[in-house]
Amino acid sequence: MPALPGEFSEATLDALLRALHERTASHPDTPGLIAAWPHVREERMSAACSLLAGRGHPVFRVSVPSSTPPGERFGWAVRGGTDEPLRDL
Repeated sequence: MPALPGEFSEATLDALLRALHERTASHPDTPGLIAAWPHVREERMSAACSLLAGRGHPVFRVSVPSSTPPGERFGWAVRGGTDEPLRDL
């Protein structure tokens, strides 16, 4: 489901982008972020990350291993280093 108008503030999208970069930097082998609490719940990550991608940020969907069936979940990651600008809006 796409993001609703005004669903995510600029501050929320900035925080999500920072969290994606931090996850990539701290866990390069498993960069997938499933949720960005308290800003974006798991079920809204797709909508928020789609907004970031639409603004040119290199976010993409990844498989995240899970110990509970079916054995994997989906999260989001970002390409690039943490020295890139957080946003160009």
